[in-house]
Amino acid sequence: MRTTIAALLLAVSLTACTRTNEANRPGPVTLSIHPVTSAASPSPFVEVRVGSVRALIPRSWQARMLPASELAQEGFVASPQIDAWFHGRGVPGIEAFWVDGNQLPIPSDYYYLAARNASFGALGTPCTLGHQQVFANHPPDLTGITYSPGDYVVGAQGVCQRPQGLTRWAYVVAAPGFGPERQVGIPSSGLYVVLAEASGPNSARLLHEMMDGARFGGTTITEIVQAAGRPAAAL
Repeated sequence: MRTTIAALLLAVSLTACTRTNEANRPGPVTLSIHPVTSAASPSPFVEVRVGSVRALIPRSWQARMLPASELAQEGFVASPQIDAWFHGRGVPGIEAFWVDGNQLPIPSDYYYLAARNASFGALGTPCTLGHQQVFANHPPDLTGITYSPGDYVVGAQGVCQRPQGLTRWAYVVAAPGFGPERQVGIPSSGLYVVLAEASGPNSARLLHEMMDGARFGGTTITEIVQAAGRPAAAL
């Protein structure tokens, strides 16, 4: 699953042929971990916060900020074996980040292409696709003759037959363009990515909790997906 992210970011950087505007880069962000309170019983989750990104992870997992790069990404990875996750060794984990369009001044068309190129095939041969849904797909009109919001939102889920047993995976990739997704989440975002893999007897529930709990600027990734089905507000 790590390969998916690497390919996605590479598509943005190579297509854009540009560098981050260092002069306008915001101040440094930090990673913090907060308890999750539950009235019924102690929660098995904690909340990770990095800038405008928040997500739930199991208490026993480690979390680490994504390395600083020219791609103006802000987010984190978490896993019970975090170094193995970074090296794409097929362990449980979650990765959530967004790309700041203000810090990476490229046309929104490139984010559409990056999101469109995030393919299931990058997950590798031990994994199979159970379900995929494209919620928005409006190719940019590069001629300028007609208007297109240039947004692309896709979600997918499936299973992997790892040496340690069956795991479940899911991801959502959203390029808001000028579509209705721009009305929620982070106004300057060019791209949102959340991917996760879970194992064990409660893997389905754990995967759902992590994916649904991922937030960008107070908006869940689920709400961003739901916005893709709504008409855009008049400009």
